[in-house]
Amino acid sequence: MKSFLFSLALISTISLSGQSKFNSTSIEVDGLCGMCEKRIENAAYIQGVKKADWSQETHMLDLIYNSSKVEESEIIAAINEVGHDVKDHPASDKQYADVHGCCRFRDPDQRAKHGLGEPLCTPIKTSVKDSSDDSEQEL
Repeated sequence: MKSFLFSLALISTISLSGQSKFNSTSIEVDGLCGMCEKRIENAAYIQGVKKADWSQETHMLDLIYNSSKVEESEIIAAINEVGHDVKDHPASDKQYADVHGCCRFRDPDQRAKHGLGEPLCTPIKTSVKDSSDDSEQEL
């Protein structure tokens, strides 16, 4: 009986240690060129990310990451921080403003030049109410 319990415990330990903490996923990230590719991949390589590979043709970022060290939302936030929109997660106008001129993926002329249609996201416009005359100003 002791050897049976020992064997059962050993098998449980082996099977638990074999379970991977790594997740793989693909997310759509807007960009235009090789500079965008480098910026997106570099931003995605935060602690816990094993692989980040963005395709200029498909706009898909293939990720492999350790889910015990990083969450997908943290990777998305890092990509937004360098000015790129992730599907359903647009970068702020302030973040986007730092993107190089040739990488302006929201610009209709730049998108047309690269054979692209509509951008992934509609940027969120923020406004503040001016209490002196009840008008709103865009930020």
